[in-house]
Amino acid sequence: MKLRKTLTIGGKAAKLVEEDIRLDVASPGRAFFRVRATEALSGIVQFSLGYSSQDKNQLFFSGYIESSHTVDTATQKIFCREMAAALNLRLPISLRHPTLKDVLAAYSDKTGLVFTVPDEPYATTRIPHFHTLGSGYHGMDQLGAVFGIEKYYWQPQPDGTVWVGSWNNSRWATRPVNIDEKVFTGVTAAGAKVLPAIPALRPGVFLNGQYLTSLQLTGHEMVIQCENSLSA
Repeated sequence: MKLRKTLTIGGKAAKLVEEDIRLDVASPGRAFFRVRATEALSGIVQFSLGYSSQDKNQLFFSGYIESSHTVDTATQKIFCREMAAALNLRLPISLRHPTLKDVLAAYSDKTGLVFTVPDEPYATTRIPHFHTLGSGYHGMDQLGAVFGIEKYYWQPQPDGTVWVGSWNNSRWATRPVNIDEKVFTGVTAAGAKVLPAIPALRPGVFLNGQYLTSLQLTGHEMVIQCENSLSA
């Protein structure tokens, strides 16, 4: 089977040379793409991949170009971050009697991000006060404790939205993945495993009895790190 890859910049197809995409649990992903272009690039990027046996490619990364550098007269190397990196700014918030949805609406107003929350009681439970002077990352990391959410995590999605809630209410809770050890082709010095690219894998997946916490995609391979807890 042949692995297909597509990259668009500003909605237009780009000629991809190579990619290095890294995704982590509870953190926006980042990526380097080398593309055929004679001038510096900017705008929104979307990267999809899939195998020839599949009807269509699967969206894997949505983000924006942070920098573009000339490699040679015909090639640019662009560094991109997922949309949720907009939270990596000082975003002070002070709300009285808010729900989780209220807090996320405040972050949405400041960043333009779209948040997805499961229809669970913790999404509409009110607390006396929510106050933060730090970055959006810091505020997001506090929501689990503040609203009493068991196994809390937040995760950027392939389409640029951000999922927030209990892992127990996520799509991965009912979709454990088991991969035969024979599929893995190597192990890094840090204990990460190497395997052929699987478009559906993402941080948060419960894989072979552990949580997938980080992933790197380059060429036709993925390097994945799994831990016993999401916070590892």
